[in-house]
Amino acid sequence: MACLRLQRDLPLPRPAVYEVIADIGDYPAFMPGFAGVRLDGWEDGPDGPVLRVYQTVGAGGLTMTFLSRARFTPGERIDIVSHDRPFRTLRQTWRFADRPGGRVRVHLEADYEMADRLAGLVFDRVFPGLLRSGLAAVAHRAARRRAALRGADRPHDPVDAHPGAPATRGQQT
Repeated sequence: MACLRLQRDLPLPRPAVYEVIADIGDYPAFMPGFAGVRLDGWEDGPDGPVLRVYQTVGAGGLTMTFLSRARFTPGERIDIVSHDRPFRTLRQTWRFADRPGGRVRVHLEADYEMADRLAGLVFDRVFPGLLRSGLAAVAHRAARRRAALRGADRPHDPVDAHPGAPATRGQQT
């Protein structure tokens, strides 16, 4: 199983970064490699409610659609798991830790094994770069949202089906 670990300190508060990563439905608008996302509702998981997400991701000439499940621990972590092809296993965890000066350290861990060896060879070459550019895209998106909210001089008030869930479409970004 391949393991990737990234971390980055961002000059933003934890809630601003968490909200961007939790907004899975908006990934195609800013996250590299995401061609489509379909949120398929909530179900009970062993550790609480999980959101079913169909993701279409492409890079390096390989495009794949698969089902994943996302579990949200508001402000703390987001766990994404898939056992759907093309993966044998995918576990991705975003964790957040406060840093001095209103900053946040973002930890991204991804463990995966592909069901097909050939797809695995391609994925192994492109996935690390996608994760790095994805983390940079999150930082950029969070900074833009924060600046827009400051300019609007109003608090961010998402209306969600579940606490910690992705923000609903139609909000200012």
